[in-house]
Amino acid sequence: MRLSWPEHLQTARTLELSGDEQRGTALALMGVALLLLAQDLLSQELEPPASANG
Repeated sequence: MRLSWPEHLQTARTLELSGDEQRGTALALMGVALLLLAQDLLSQELEPPASANG
């Protein structure tokens, strides 16, 4: 993962605090953050399972 789950949450919380004058930029950044989250979740899902034997 590029970002940990807490880092994804912190990004969303930071962007939600943006003022009205930065709303367009915040929405664009939220789109990028969601794309990164989707890619991180997909790469995690496609990883081969860890061996139970160690």
